[in-house]
Amino acid sequence: MKKLFRKTASLTAAAAMLMSLTACGGTGTNKTTGTGTTAGSGTQSGTAAVSAEDRPDWVKPADEVTGKVTVYTTMTEDEQQILRDMWETYYPDCTMEIQADSIGTLVTRVRSDESCDADVLAGGMFAADGDIYEDILQPYTAACDDKQDYHDENGYITFYDVQLMCLVVNPELRDELGIEINGYEDLLQPELEGKIIQAAPDASSSGYRQLQTILATMGDEFDDEKGWDYISQLIPASFSSTSSKDVFNLVANGEYVVGLSYESAVAALVKSGAPVECVYMEEGNTAMAGGGAITKNAPNLPAAQAVMDIMSSAEFQSRRSDVCSGRGSNSEAELYGLPDAETLGVEELDYDYLNEHRDELINHWNEIVADAN
Repeated sequence: MKKLFRKTASLTAAAAMLMSLTACGGTGTNKTTGTGTTAGSGTQSGTAAVSAEDRPDWVKPADEVTGKVTVYTTMTEDEQQILRDMWETYYPDCTMEIQADSIGTLVTRVRSDESCDADVLAGGMFAADGDIYEDILQPYTAACDDKQDYHDENGYITFYDVQLMCLVVNPELRDELGIEINGYEDLLQPELEGKIIQAAPDASSSGYRQLQTILATMGDEFDDEKGWDYISQLIPASFSSTSSKDVFNLVANGEYVVGLSYESAVAALVKSGAPVECVYMEEGNTAMAGGGAITKNAPNLPAAQAVMDIMSSAEFQSRRSDVCSGRGSNSEAELYGLPDAETLGVEELDYDYLNEHRDELINHWNEIVADAN
């Protein structure tokens, strides 16, 4: 069973803003059809290659990485562009082809298509997924592994993202109600009944992450009766969507006062000027690492390894934080406009437990929903 360990304890105008978030948020998938998009020498971004003496020590020699590398990814367009730009800079003699879709679609393609030429799966794989993808992956230790705060003990996934949770609040509507919203307990105020939106954990990864976080912070221990009692009170007062994007979009549009969401999406909304606030729950938070890996039959192994090295680097993760408000897993990555995780009361999660009991947790949630209806 896969384990994770840490090295350190550590309205029209609004609609336009929301469209920009689709390029930066964690849930929106930008699909690329046909042969996908490519990056390499002579591509449209025009990124200049660097000389040998200017190459970081984690970058392979350019002449060792040639040909074509194919990346299957859940990354947004902005994240893809950051990866492309760095690739062209360090490996101008290797063309990068990107196919973007949901992790489920991409994994199915790798498993079922014998002609699949994917070298890398990037994004959509989280620490609590256990070993469900290891049949199509091969282990690799990325060049910046010693700088990582999160590690896959089995050595398959290279993490580059750390997801924390938050509440997305419409301050104008909140102030009209004359209330404060600082955490989970505040969602039970009678003024908010019917004015809360959340994503269903059986249909949304962020919904499942919120379920984990509630159980970790609202009980005396994870998955205890006290935590589920809180959920039993929350569900009748809220609307459940199958889409993570609905949560922050509908709060920004003024259809709901507050939603249970995730940090990078809401922080990107705030950065774009949308009329929302990112509120970290005063009861505490949880962190979940996500990343990518090399496919088992990668046609261009040296290039696939080079992609992992880039994603593990502080340079890539800092650029991603700056553009897309993503929190990196490299201890040297910059946090642009994001608070230090140590200030957010992050509770440790048992990833083995989450993997083994995922169905039980989601079924328990659904039973409460059924009883509430």
